[in-house]
Amino acid sequence: MLRTEADLLRTTRQGVYRLGELYRHCEAKVDIARDRGLEPPDRAHPTDRRWRHRLRNALQSQCAAGNAQRVGRSVWLLQGTREVPTRLVLLVAGTCVEEFELRLLDAVDLLHSLDAPADLVLCDPPYALARGTHLSTAERVYQRDHTAVVPGYRDVPAADYEQFTRRWVRAAAEALRPAGQLAVVTGPQQAALVQHAAQQAGLTWVNSIAAFRHFALRTRRRMACSHWSITLMCRGRLDDPRRTFNCPPDLPKARSGIDYPLDWWPESGRADRPGLLRYDNSLPQPLVDRIITAYTDPGSLVVDPFVGSGTTAVGCWRLQRRLVAGDLNPNALRFSAARLLDEHIWPDEAAPALFDRLVA
Repeated sequence: MLRTEADLLRTTRQGVYRLGELYRHCEAKVDIARDRGLEPPDRAHPTDRRWRHRLRNALQSQCAAGNAQRVGRSVWLLQGTREVPTRLVLLVAGTCVEEFELRLLDAVDLLHSLDAPADLVLCDPPYALARGTHLSTAERVYQRDHTAVVPGYRDVPAADYEQFTRRWVRAAAEALRPAGQLAVVTGPQQAALVQHAAQQAGLTWVNSIAAFRHFALRTRRRMACSHWSITLMCRGRLDDPRRTFNCPPDLPKARSGIDYPLDWWPESGRADRPGLLRYDNSLPQPLVDRIITAYTDPGSLVVDPFVGSGTTAVGCWRLQRRLVAGDLNPNALRFSAARLLDEHIWPDEAAPALFDRLVA
């Protein structure tokens, strides 16, 4: 479990293959210029090369075919350094996950860099609450050990927030497939701006969901905010049969026993990690899992342009969705990658397979 920065370093030492090392090995052993290998793969990736793209595809194909058992356990292929990774691709022996990446990119650049349209863009963007500065309420009020919080959280100045929101929401709308959906988790004060920006970008309103939030800060002259707002929008008509909706199984049912999902979620879990290293402004895992379950099917592509603590990455791994996620904070990528390996993938791989054999 991740308790300190040293745990992050340990995990990335044990669970990372440096992509640069693989590139150098190919350059020494293979004719990389063959079949226009030195040219960019497409206009959107002018600094990449065809032969590198082929290498990454070959690795993923070998893993999907179950031919990478020599790995022994799941690892990340890392581009950059362990301290400042620029791109990480998850390599898992025998997996059915086709795409699982973390990229050090601005949200708009990430959304424009996708190789395929997204089924769901799911994110918890910055709230313009001055996090990481002396103006932040969290810095003054929260009773916690701030040395156990991963540094580098990137907030947005309040004066720039409207323009920032319109830019990334427009990019998200362009990145969605027809009938694809956008799910944005914010505080109530940002929800109206997100909805308006999405409607201006041509998206259709689906739902505004209130999800109970633990640890509401005490207020004196207004009601304390005790819920997240989840704004759901879709590309195209609301009644498009290609739009995905699966009633979350953990929501209450009507007295008759039929599904009756409401837009008020009275319990969505807690985001705290007692005794463990954590990231600022994280979402509860059950909340994110519920959104992924409701608005995608297994194998769907989920994109999170503000990956933060990696909660979306964990949910996509557990629920068998493809993922492309990014952040401007390299520590967010390090924490997300290490958290997924150390707290989820490796413990599952180490678990005895006895019960699986009995079921089979």
